[in-house]
Amino acid sequence: NISMQDRYHHNSIFRKYLPSIVYGGSDGAVSYFTLMAGAFGAGLPLKTIIVIGISNVVADAFSMASADYLSEDSKGNLTKKEEFSSSFLTFISFVILGLFPIIPTLLAYLKDENSGVITFDVFILSTLLTVTAFSFIGYLRGYILKRNKIKSVLQSVFICSISAAVAYFVGEYVANILL
Repeated sequence: NISMQDRYHHNSIFRKYLPSIVYGGSDGAVSYFTLMAGAFGAGLPLKTIIVIGISNVVADAFSMASADYLSEDSKGNLTKKEEFSSSFLTFISFVILGLFPIIPTLLAYLKDENSGVITFDVFILSTLLTVTAFSFIGYLRGYILKRNKIKSVLQSVFICSISAAVAYFVGEYVANILL
């Protein structure tokens, strides 16, 4: 049985690190999905998307974690342990939620190594997993901040989906010009 004091302490820890989790997780899911959506719009090969996508997720996660650390250090009001924890959570959130949209492309590749481009069904599955990642972020925000969870989910899905749509249409537009 958890005491009220323990609940308050746990909630304050979650509140402290929630921005890092939301920032890292949202950008992680958006980053690969926007890359994949743009590549789908451009008709790029599946292998290329996977290589760029996985390297992008790891490199961007490290970059964001580094920026999170420097940002928190610039505030001057956290301990080194808190700054590291914040940056670590940004990294982990980015990688985990960034992998959601990658899963369908990896499965498609493993099923048929000779497959050419992303098929529409793989794109749709990736889209659904990306929306799932956005929904998780929204739910987590609503839960920790004691807000309406449905409204928080819809807000996260809406805001993050805008950047995914922009990437898709820009990729398609640029591909039409260059290819």
